[in-house]
Amino acid sequence: MAKLDTVEIKQLLKEPIISIITTMRPDGTPHMTPVWHLVRGDKILVGVEEKSVKARNVRENPTVALCVAANESPQRWALVNGTAKLTHHEVTDVVTEVSMHYVRGEEEGKAYVEKVLRELDFVLLEITATNIVGFDGLV
Repeated sequence: MAKLDTVEIKQLLKEPIISIITTMRPDGTPHMTPVWHLVRGDKILVGVEEKSVKARNVRENPTVALCVAANESPQRWALVNGTAKLTHHEVTDVVTEVSMHYVRGEEEGKAYVEKVLRELDFVLLEITATNIVGFDGLV
C-alpha cells in the first residue's frame, strides 16, 4: 500500500462516498454507522438526528473517527481521527448541500431534502481532525 498525500486525501474526502463514523458509547464500546459527510474548510460536517445515538455519544465524549473508502480498485481510503462538537449553525444549509452532493439529479435531490428536513430534526457534528491518514491499494 502507498500513502496518499495531503492533496489526495482532501480530494478523497470531498467525493460523495458514504463514510463510516465511529463514536464512543458511555461504556467505552464503539458505535459505528454509515453517514454522509461534507468538507467545509478545515472541518468535516455530518448531519445527524438530534436524538440519535451518535449525537448522544458526542455529548458525552467528543472523540470520533471517520473512515472514507472509495469503491473502485485499487481502493483508496482515509481515516480521520478527531473531536466533534454539536452545532445547529447553518444546519439547514449543510443538510441541503450534503444531500444535493450525494443524491444524483437535481430534482431527486430537492425532493429528498424537502422530505428529510420536514421529517427529521437535525444537528451537525462538526469534526476537527487531530490526525488524518490515507492509503491506496497500490503495492
